Amino acid sequence: MKIILILFTAISLFGSDYNSMIDSFENGDSDRAIVFARQNATLGNKEAMYNLALLYYSKGDIQRTEQWFNSSVKKGGKGAVGIGLIMLSRAQYSDVINSLNDSTSGTIRDSLVNVSHDLLENQDNASSQDYLLLGKLFYSDKIVHLNTKLALFLISKAADKGNREALAIMGDANNIMRPISLKAPLLTNSLSVALDYYMKASNLGDADSMAKMGELHIIGPRNIRMVQHGVDFVLKSANAGSPLGAKLLGDLYLQGLDVNGLGLSMDHKKALKWYQKATTLCEANSKLSTAQDYSHYYNSCQKESSITPGYSLLFEEF
Repeated sequence: MKIILILFTAISLFGSDYNSMIDSFENGDSDRAIVFARQNATLGNKEAMYNLALLYYSKGDIQRTEQWFNSSVKKGGKGAVGIGLIMLSRAQYSDVINSLNDSTSGTIRDSLVNVSHDLLENQDNASSQDYLLLGKLFYSDKIVHLNTKLALFLISKAADKGNREALAIMGDANNIMRPISLKAPLLTNSLSVALDYYMKASNLGDADSMAKMGELHIIGPRNIRMVQHGVDFVLKSANAGSPLGAKLLGDLYLQGLDVNGLGLSMDHKKALKWYQKATTLCEANSKLSTAQDYSHYYNSCQKESSITPGYSLLFEEF
């Protein structure tokens, strides 16, 4: 009776502690989130064990991650998929397959098995979504421990299969080198590679990739600079509904860029029109009145409109 009472108390306590754990994690205090999870995990709560493992995983403490995943699994809780992800990161493909063989089917579990079969047997049967899903997990340190090399390997596999989102991500990954490429274009061809990925993604209907392609042609080093083509791509992306394209077009009108009579000389009214479209998702949109205001606000607006609570995937998806 005493044991049952202790377990019931642990479970009921974790109700309020769970919310505190989420709030702490969402506010960037993962150490405090660990305190809330650990005090319930040590009392035998399998859900707390699982969440504690994920918190340690996001911090890169793989030893404690495995310990608490295994503890949760032994009590009938979740964790098998998390262990599978760690095995995948170690290239233990046969172990992934064997460990998940009797696990309940699920999106991440099935992708792990399918991709592991491919990599173990040198096959190409897993879908682009299988590769992309796993790649994105390792691309964000809010979900599992960041592993950029593995993430880009998996995402590139999805891109090779023609996945539009994967192509766009690979474009962004190569575009990250832009500061170096602009200063020393002969040291890297990353921007040319980025353009190639963006072109393929835009051909599949990705208007944001078209905008990024246009921007690179406008500001890129001499070997890729084709300003007129860049302006054309920005125009097309903005008219196709890309917020980024609308923002870049607003920049062009605000600063003035008239290439061969394309009509993009300085025009604050047109700049304001496109900035309004670019920031339409923001609550503060109605409070701004000038093109300059919108130009300054765009970055924070985009961050606000694209926030996805990391804990939703972190604590629930696996």
